[in-house]
Amino acid sequence: MDADPKEPRTGSTAIRIVLVLLLSIAALTSSALPGRTTTPRLRASAASGSYFDHVVVIVMENHNKCDILTTCGGTATYMTGLANAYASVEEDRYCNVNPSLPNYLCLTGGSDFGCSGYDGNPNSNGCTSQAWQAKNIVDRLEDAGLTWKAYMEDMPSNCYGSNSGNYAVRHNPFVYYSDVADNATRCARVVPAGSSDGTFLSDLGSVSSASNYMWLTPNNCNNMHSCSVATGDAYLSTLVPQILNSSVFKTQRAALFVTFDEGYGEPIYSVWAGPVVKTRFTSSVGYNHYSLLATIEANWNLAPLTTNDRDAANMGEFFAGSPAVTQPLPISLPIPLLAAVGVAGTVALVAVALLLQRRKKRSKPPPEKKES
Repeated sequence: MDADPKEPRTGSTAIRIVLVLLLSIAALTSSALPGRTTTPRLRASAASGSYFDHVVVIVMENHNKCDILTTCGGTATYMTGLANAYASVEEDRYCNVNPSLPNYLCLTGGSDFGCSGYDGNPNSNGCTSQAWQAKNIVDRLEDAGLTWKAYMEDMPSNCYGSNSGNYAVRHNPFVYYSDVADNATRCARVVPAGSSDGTFLSDLGSVSSASNYMWLTPNNCNNMHSCSVATGDAYLSTLVPQILNSSVFKTQRAALFVTFDEGYGEPIYSVWAGPVVKTRFTSSVGYNHYSLLATIEANWNLAPLTTNDRDAANMGEFFAGSPAVTQPLPISLPIPLLAAVGVAGTVALVAVALLLQRRKKRSKPPPEKKES
């Protein structure tokens, strides 16, 4: 017997309902998946970030974590105390590459550009030529209306592009990008740090002079490259308290990140400190140099530079009010969204069950007539 053309096809209807629900769920969840572009959140000003409004990055040189921490054989007592007091990273694997230059490029350009094994001058070979043309963190910051400044100890003049005394150009990643090095306005923001970092510290004395993103490269003695761990530890024991007691760190949402450019197979020392940072916190989640970029991008809702920083775990868990995470990192969905997904799934199952039951009833043959 042919089906009544006025009757709905229950199987097709069920499929349509399920498909609509699944597409709705996909639309809701896609924006919450890592690496997805979402609508920028509203904020009071460009400087207002999720975790901090000002960040200072200091990069030290060439040591594994356990060369530093006294808790695992190191000798840097001040840096150990800083890690114990604030938030430390147990598993920071830098860029898993050596020597210095590719790690500095990872921190600012989202790639080592194939510079493994190379420590030369800007735009001087194939890999640095790639970096020369690349977008970098400066582009992202300026596009978002944020300010930045980079300070180099012992650099003779702004944007100096070769080695000089204890200034190593390979430790100044900003001059490896042509849109910084060839731009006079931007070069005016890649400056000598001043005697005893006086220029840098002076800028931290006021919100009007402090940038949202501030980078400091110590000279080759203070950063432990050419001098001892004790020398670098003593240097930070003088500098870091001045940073943390500066006007910007006392009155604003500011964060300090101290890390190393590279290690040798083992993790490196990386510590967050400042008024917005958790205290006495340690994480064993795996991070790397791309994670710093990912954190800055997440903080200010910036577009990623490459798939490396797009896919890296950001360090949001180190900031006050943020939950700790465990490995592996879960896909994070807001609670209302999880509830919506659960309800949608339940509705789909109920709809299918009811429609199939209805179809089953209609498919039963009519009862046979008894002969009189």
